[in-house]
Amino acid sequence: MHLEQLRLFAELVNYGSYTKTADALGVSKAYVSKQIKVLEQNLHCQLLVRNTRSMRLTPAGETLNQRVQTLTSFWQETKQLIKHQEDELEGLVRYTAPTGLMQTKLFGVIEHLHQHFPAIELLCETGNQTHNLVSEPYDFAIRITNTPPQDMVAIKLMTSDYICCASPKYLKRCGVPSSPQALANFRCITLAYWRNWAFSKAGKYEEISIEPHYQFSDNLLLKQAALASLGITRLPKYLIEQELANGQLVSVLSDFDGESRDVYLLYPQDLNRPERVKKVLSVLKQHFIDS
Repeated sequence: MHLEQLRLFAELVNYGSYTKTADALGVSKAYVSKQIKVLEQNLHCQLLVRNTRSMRLTPAGETLNQRVQTLTSFWQETKQLIKHQEDELEGLVRYTAPTGLMQTKLFGVIEHLHQHFPAIELLCETGNQTHNLVSEPYDFAIRITNTPPQDMVAIKLMTSDYICCASPKYLKRCGVPSSPQALANFRCITLAYWRNWAFSKAGKYEEISIEPHYQFSDNLLLKQAALASLGITRLPKYLIEQELANGQLVSVLSDFDGESRDVYLLYPQDLNRPERVKKVLSVLKQHFIDS
């Protein structure tokens, strides 16, 4: 049994005429008649008795009408409940973001939302893995990439320079590389999936393949390894600004321009986005504009 047939039956009872029902719904009288016949066949009973001037419900039709009215009331209440949930600034918003970016740039957004919109709940999954924002239950993602997906709304939040750095203790013990090629003589710490470091100087671009002594899956672990004087690593500037300022880490190869990568806000091209998600996206974008 199809819900469309039940809807037509309810409208037919309401209007009391096949012609009036067809006109009100913008369909043909024959279509209404056919759907009612299919409904009767599915239920194995007659629902209506009619002649050229009048129409009345059979006992089976009366029973079905009562149930359909209950179903209609339930549907209307459910629509209102969902509309209320979608329109109100309350409920759960799920998103993903890189761990380091979450730690250094996004807690200000969370604090603002907590102060001004306390009924909005935030659930963040941190990490560098790429999630499917259509099939997985996330409202948006923040990703570091220079090639955002074409099938998503992609808003650039910032650009981050990558800086080679090490601890003063390591540089005192092992010396300072004078060129990217000299990195082959030093202990290097890289991401497991990103071992090519790009440099440029005076318009000349060069990409160095690093043979790492240590590999990790997360930038925060690279940072901790560098602070522990294990070697030279390359990290986004936003992640080590404080350590560079207080001298815990020192920039190396500063005469060379390192690679830059963009930070994007990504979300599906969906016009029916809940108000709570719209508000979080708005606050997030404004936070990066202000900073």
